[in-house]
Amino acid sequence: MRTFYFLTAILFFHIPLLMGQNSPVDTSRKACIQQAGILLDEAFSIMQKNYYRKDSVQWQPLISSAKILLGQSSDCEAAYKAVQWCFDQMKEKHSFIMPPVKAAIYTGTGNGLHPGSSSKLLSGPIRHELIDGEIAYISVPWIATTDGAVCTRFADSIQSIIKTFGLKGVEKWIIDLRKNTGGNCWPMLAGLGPLLGNGVHGFFVSSKESIPISYKNGMVMQGKQIRCVLTDPYVAPFSNKTVIILTGPNTSSAGEIVALAFKGLKNVFLYGEPTAGLTTANATYPLSDGSVLVLTVCKEADRTGKIVEGRIQPDELILPSRKGSDNVMESAIMFLQLQ
Repeated sequence: MRTFYFLTAILFFHIPLLMGQNSPVDTSRKACIQQAGILLDEAFSIMQKNYYRKDSVQWQPLISSAKILLGQSSDCEAAYKAVQWCFDQMKEKHSFIMPPVKAAIYTGTGNGLHPGSSSKLLSGPIRHELIDGEIAYISVPWIATTDGAVCTRFADSIQSIIKTFGLKGVEKWIIDLRKNTGGNCWPMLAGLGPLLGNGVHGFFVSSKESIPISYKNGMVMQGKQIRCVLTDPYVAPFSNKTVIILTGPNTSSAGEIVALAFKGLKNVFLYGEPTAGLTTANATYPLSDGSVLVLTVCKEADRTGKIVEGRIQPDELILPSRKGSDNVMESAIMFLQLQ
């Protein structure tokens, strides 16, 4: 089962040819274009088979135009541009191609990451605080890796914060997704599992199947496949919790899956602005040069099975303040204080 999750110019100088031999520049260009052609063929093969709207695409004219575009280029990264051009023509906003260096970081196979900066490349900061001694605030950021060890640490960190507040008897929660631009949804969901509770919290829906997204006893699953496991699962003894999920236009992709997972739960409310609208699921496909094609392969549905297309609307629409204050946060705090 596939896991769902995210110009340099070359100057040519005239060099006299001796005995009919090609110049090093010409040879280099030819090699680049040949490799780009191979990558483009690989990408199209995957797209034609797995793209969730494949039946609505006129593939042959698109492929022909992309190859013409490729032939006019002298750039070794021409295939990446051609693939992105295709997605633009298809009006596909969620799919993209990840170059080898970024792909190596994302998959955890990259070498040479500076120890002090690697965490900043892989995820945003998890922020938390206890407000007025009774309201727990946690900002859940993006995480851009599928490295198992990193994902487990990320999930454990969120769960540890929830446990710390839970042991203090906290029943009022604010989960901030406004800076969550996406990445890998599984460690996010696993970390927040104690608040989600056991059960099915959404679905990935294709023309052939509907695969549940669920949490159970420290494990988050895609169908029957375990995607992330907490090191020491915390069973939250919440009896009367209320949760406010903060959303905004930067809540995107995997961040939207998290928002959707909470939507519809008892005493859970979404506050803020509509999300980015990338409510489809991507799968990753490695290419021969080490790059990765991140392709949209299915739609998403809420816990009732209703497909969600476009932006997720908050329960309470709150526009940001122009005065620099965080009125979305203030509204959430005020609501919880009255509970």
